[in-house]
Amino acid sequence: MGGISAKKIVLVIVAILSLVGMGSTVFNAKFAWAKDKEIGQNEVQGKVMQIYTNVFRRGTIVVKSDQTGKTYTFYVGRRTLYIPHRYPNVGETIKVSYIDDRGALKVTQVQIIPSS
Repeated sequence: MGGISAKKIVLVIVAILSLVGMGSTVFNAKFAWAKDKEIGQNEVQGKVMQIYTNVFRRGTIVVKSDQTGKTYTFYVGRRTLYIPHRYPNVGETIKVSYIDDRGALKVTQVQIIPSS
């Protein structure tokens, strides 16, 4: 009367294994999701595909992300900080910090990453 039946033991083992299996699936899904993220919140690192600026130092930079392969169009203005103090060239790798102003990605800083 006081013993545990074999059916109950098997049922507990199956329940534990299914919970462990679901946990590993969730972990793998989170890991795959992390691969699709950029280098930071409101930061993208990638290659310059196209750049256009006018005499008023306003224009756009098109960057293809190294992490996700996604193409971004960023708006630059007279308050954009360039490190070093020059415009990047097409094909250079840059790190862009930006703000999302009602859907327009406005650059606050462009850091040119030296090629090694």
